[in-house]
Amino acid sequence: MRQVKLAAASHALVQRGAVLLEDALRTASLPDAPGGQVLLIRRLPLGTIHADRSPATLSLVVEQRVREVALLAVHAESRSAAAAQAVYFRDELEPFVLLATRLARGLPLDAWFWRLAVPGLLTGTSRDDALRLALASALRTGPGQAAAVTLVSELHALGALAPLLGALRWQDGPALVRAWWGHLPSRPAPRLPLDDVGAAEQVPEPLRSTLAHWTRAWGSGDARALWLAAVALCTRMPSRVAAPQLPSRAWRVLEAIQASPAAHLPTPREPPQPQAPPKPDAPTVPADTGVVPGIAASSPQSPRALSDARSSAKVTRPMDGTSASLASVTAAPRQAARPTLADTGETTPRDTGTTPQDTPLFHATEEALPTVAGGLLFLVPMLNALGLGEFLAGHPALADLGVPERFLRHVAERLGVPSTDPLLRVLQEAAAPLPEPSPFVLPVRFQAGIGARGPLRLLREPTGRRVAFDARTRVPLASTSHGGALPPPFDRGLPTPLAHPLPWDDATLLLRATLLAVGRVTRRLAHLGLRALVLRPGRLVTTRTHLDIVFAASQVDIRIRRAGLDVNPGWVPWLARVIQYHYQYDETGA
Repeated sequence: MRQVKLAAASHALVQRGAVLLEDALRTASLPDAPGGQVLLIRRLPLGTIHADRSPATLSLVVEQRVREVALLAVHAESRSAAAAQAVYFRDELEPFVLLATRLARGLPLDAWFWRLAVPGLLTGTSRDDALRLALASALRTGPGQAAAVTLVSELHALGALAPLLGALRWQDGPALVRAWWGHLPSRPAPRLPLDDVGAAEQVPEPLRSTLAHWTRAWGSGDARALWLAAVALCTRMPSRVAAPQLPSRAWRVLEAIQASPAAHLPTPREPPQPQAPPKPDAPTVPADTGVVPGIAASSPQSPRALSDARSSAKVTRPMDGTSASLASVTAAPRQAARPTLADTGETTPRDTGTTPQDTPLFHATEEALPTVAGGLLFLVPMLNALGLGEFLAGHPALADLGVPERFLRHVAERLGVPSTDPLLRVLQEAAAPLPEPSPFVLPVRFQAGIGARGPLRLLREPTGRRVAFDARTRVPLASTSHGGALPPPFDRGLPTPLAHPLPWDDATLLLRATLLAVGRVTRRLAHLGLRALVLRPGRLVTTRTHLDIVFAASQVDIRIRRAGLDVNPGWVPWLARVIQYHYQYDETGA
């Protein structure tokens, strides 16, 4: 594995070839795939390496051979994957989902690519250790806990979650909780605000049945139960993973389950699958004790940009061996269809009483779909700069109602983007309007970002609601419930009593404020109108963890680049996605 074989007339020529190849691998521009697609290459023949050539010349050969092999790559679930020269996974999380699924069904893992796709998976690894390794590896991906939420959701929908939960030891519980929050959260106070109750009804069925069963098996005070409750709360709204109130809500869910009579607790609908005898080169079945090092060593996940890490190829240093192998390199975008059961050679999974609709999953596209609003995602770094994350942390009730997705959809609808556009289908559509009242206070950073000048204007309605505007009374900055007081500095605005209430509710005020803000910032930074920025044709690639927009190279705009609006944001907690932008030439060079 990860070896190179060089043959020459003398040892000096072999050393020269090794140096040239090492430099070429470092400088080669390997293809960048939207969606974080992972390509694993089994063998890469490079032909004759001329000692008098430069490393740059050899790097061009490496690039060409990688592209040729990438075109022949098959999906890891394909029947021909074990004999293929290259296989691919749709995103960085899929190897661990497929690994856990195969282990739960007792399928072998003797194909050549599994130990490249899952570092640490060795021959003789027990099934329980391999399952814990899959979870630990998912936690180490860029999305972190959001990846673990997706892993649990997909395994539950496939009826393969019980083996993973059964493999967790009690020592894994504190490690999982610390990987999420950095500490073991204490139980909340007996009384909490209404929007922080976290009743068990917030967990969708039938995942609630599974949570109740394992809580009863582990005990409501077990850290594993707390972690599973937090995961269950995030299945419908993955952006909750960064909510500061999530630990208290998870505790309240466990208390609600504990308070229910044991006789009425439902049983899970996914009993452990029968295990087939392992093959000689497959992980063995006997369970083992202890903690998987990957889980125990996990550290609190922090939001970090993945654009650099995903756009550059990871190539290992050549070592003595038999062939050149490139692992974990990205491939060119492909038109991929989901493999059927006949193609994978697997039998139909046993019905567990669940359907894909029971457990909401990430919307994922199997190919690059055209969108007319590719520039809508250019608003993501702008909203980050305006302090949207800070706003959502201070307004957990609004965060749970999908305010960021509502705003992006609102902008697209105002600009006439059709509802059938793939990008709008990806954004979670709000099931219900925001409640009224929905008081809000925008961060001071928001006020500075839009260039609002003092003095602020404080409008008082006859109903007692107070709304703070900028000096021109155009951008709403804060709103209170009837009779409430505004925090500083908004309380120092010029008071103006109104004879009639404003024609906007709190939700409309919030959307109006954000729309006007991004419009101002767009004009100030990029000298563009919002319509010119957003309505840009592109192709959308969506996976479990990534949301990528691919533009033609002709779409490059120096105004956007100068303003930094197309710098990859990376992991965006309030969308629970890795956002990336790509500029590519098509096959004709257009």
